[in-house]
Amino acid sequence: MSQALTGVSVMSDNTPVLHAVGVDKVYKQNAEQLAVLRNLDLRVDVAEQIAIIGSSGCGKSTLLHVLAGLDTPDQGGVAIDGQSIYQLSAAARGFLRAKKLGFIYQFHHLLAEFTAVENVAMPLLIARKSTSEARKAATELLKKVGLGDRLTHKPAELSGGERQRAAIARALINRPKLVLADEPTGNLDEETAAYVYEQMLELNHELGTAFLIVTHDTRLAARMRTVYRLRSGRLQPEILQP
Repeated sequence: MSQALTGVSVMSDNTPVLHAVGVDKVYKQNAEQLAVLRNLDLRVDVAEQIAIIGSSGCGKSTLLHVLAGLDTPDQGGVAIDGQSIYQLSAAARGFLRAKKLGFIYQFHHLLAEFTAVENVAMPLLIARKSTSEARKAATELLKKVGLGDRLTHKPAELSGGERQRAAIARALINRPKLVLADEPTGNLDEETAAYVYEQMLELNHELGTAFLIVTHDTRLAARMRTVYRLRSGRLQPEILQP
């Protein structure tokens, strides 16, 4: 196992944003055991674009949870920006996750009682940034994703695509090194989904944030630089036609 995964922080110019080595995850179902992840390795470098595809129930969401430190692997290790996350306390792991990672889900999870700019600013306010600083940063990001005229609208006043773009802005507000996205366009029509993907790729290029996306949509996955298929608990390189 690499040094970065044994509890030693190793920082260098080529340190991956995320590095998983030998990850196993087994679930017990009655008297049987279901191996969801098997000796899985994954490296994500700065500004990388990776899509993971696979059949329903193959373990894609489980993989994201393990990579983010939300679910503990049975074997193996995961390092974020050179720091072995499972050598940390739960509190320290949460702090590292908040600082280094952003999350986008199939359902936007915006808070209904707050406006778009308030929702996007929330992570900065939780990090004890000033209200003016948080609102300024949120406004800039919302403008980048085409919502400059929707700042004061609440989620119920936004379309599905607009809500998801606001969720993307919220995921990026802390300038994370990596965004983990679980079916980020699963609830959107084809045209809106393509637009949301385009927004993510533009932000990847502009901000240098790496994106790791789990999706069932092979047409959209084909737009990413690297595609893997999760099959039998392991990641296999996949070539898709755009």
